[in-house]
Amino acid sequence: MKRIYIVAVLFVALCLGVYYVNHPLSSKVKIRGTVFTVDVAATEQQKELGLGGRDSMPLDHGMLFPYDHKEQYEYWMKGMHFPLDFLWIDGKTVADMTPDIPFPTDGQPLRVVRPNVPVDKVLELNAGTIARLGIQVGDPVEFIDR
Repeated sequence: MKRIYIVAVLFVALCLGVYYVNHPLSSKVKIRGTVFTVDVAATEQQKELGLGGRDSMPLDHGMLFPYDHKEQYEYWMKGMHFPLDFLWIDGKTVADMTPDIPFPTDGQPLRVVRPNVPVDKVLELNAGTIARLGIQVGDPVEFIDR
């Protein structure tokens, strides 16, 4: 009986893993009065892929990378086809920003970006969003439950 239970639990875990790799979690994040619809990169595989391979992203959308501890995480633009703004978030506050990071062109080395301070979340947005909304270090970040 124990063996059947263990197999069933492993099967369910495998199915959930496959589902969330192919259908990322989504959430809402509010900054400076703008609500962003964000895909949540919850798994290591999702974090590694990020927005790579996509040709664009709708306005006021993004990708959120949550972590279980604070660190100065490094990001690169591998597989990217459009430029990004990076918001480095500590708890519920914008801790640092890296705007207007271009996507790599053929033969160009990949640029690595990282915050100046340890953070526990990274939010990638379309380039120009920081300037368009006037986002500043210290701005509160609201995570909206669905």
